[in-house]
Amino acid sequence: MRWTEITLLAVSNLDTAPPIQDADGYPIADKHGTPVFAEVGEVKRLEFYEALRTGMRLACMFRVRVPDYAGQPLVEHEGKRYKVERAYSKDGEWMELSCSELPKQGGTQ
Repeated sequence: MRWTEITLLAVSNLDTAPPIQDADGYPIADKHGTPVFAEVGEVKRLEFYEALRTGMRLACMFRVRVPDYAGQPLVEHEGKRYKVERAYSKDGEWMELSCSELPKQGGTQ
């Protein structure tokens, strides 16, 4: 795992039709994000395949401190946006966010 800065996005307009997009084709969040430091890691193999069986394709896992996470549904990291599919804490100090990558609207991926 490596430490990096991510942005937690609180509210999105993903349900609006058509969604508002930025220049890269990503949906734009209605509110400004909260920058936090996080460990970036890979999704564990078992968790990846269990999610795949339910139709989710997990792309990465972010580990943030519990006080930094307030239920935000989106994460932005290195120009990509991710949807938080599962958030859980084992020890009450760290929160693990399992995320799937949001596809660019109107583009190929």
